[in-house]
This record gives sequence, C-alpha cells and structure tokens, in this order.
Amino acid sequence: MALTKGVNHVGLSVTDLEASKAFFTDILEFETVEYAEGHHAYVTDKATMITLWQTAEQEASVNAAGLHHLALSVESVAVLRQLEERMKERGIRLQFGGIGVKGQEGGTIALFCYDPSGIRIELTTPQRDMKKEIPIIGGCGAVE
Repeated sequence: MALTKGVNHVGLSVTDLEASKAFFTDILEFETVEYAEGHHAYVTDKATMITLWQTAEQEASVNAAGLHHLALSVESVAVLRQLEERMKERGIRLQFGGIGVKGQEGGTIALFCYDPSGIRIELTTPQRDMKKEIPIIGGCGAVE
C-alpha cells in the first residue's frame, strides 16, 4: 500500500502570473486563495489546489521532462462546450481544434488546451458520446 494519500496541490511554474491566474479564475472559475503580485497565486476549484509561481523563463513543452499535462474533471459535455466557447473568445490555444472523443481511451470526451505559459490542460467529463456525434481526437499522449 502506498504511503501517500493523494495530491495535496499541484505547483506550476508560469511565465506570466497575471495571465495564468486569469486563465484559472476567469475561464475555469477557480477561486483565489492567496495572491502575491508578481510572485505567486494559489487557486482552487474546491477539489484541487493549484499554486502558480512566477518563475518560468520559457514556455512549457510536453517534449521536456516534467509535467506532460494537467487533467481536470468537469461535470458534463455542456460545461466543456461553455469552456470551449470562453477559450475561443479569449484566444486560448486549443489542441485538436476543440472538444472531442479521446480515441485511445474509447469514448471519454475531453477538451485539450494550453494555458498562457504553454502548459497543456485537459478538461474531461465522465459522460460518453453514445450517439457518436462528437469527433474523435488524439488522446493524452498525442501532441500537436
């Protein structure tokens, strides 16, 4: 049995603290728990705590050792569509062009995007595409 008991928080090194904080609070509707301008921000969705640190000198890359992507759960496809629309309005880079069924997992619906520091974020729902109306995209391991 593992000696650990889950994730306490995820710390992300960001290139632009203000833009990353806005991504989490304005688009994903996280709450700010602590904020020190130009230094750090702690944000939460009440299930996951994310700490943002103004320390990165270059954008993130899935081709470098470290965080491949951060996956967050959402309630429904309707919420994914709402988030996709917000991201398109704000010019957030979407992977695979938007919402899709992760082909390699056989039916999980997700939206992959990149935060302002280039960190790959997956938003996923337990709902399935039973009618096969949503396009098939790559999955967690696929990169553009």
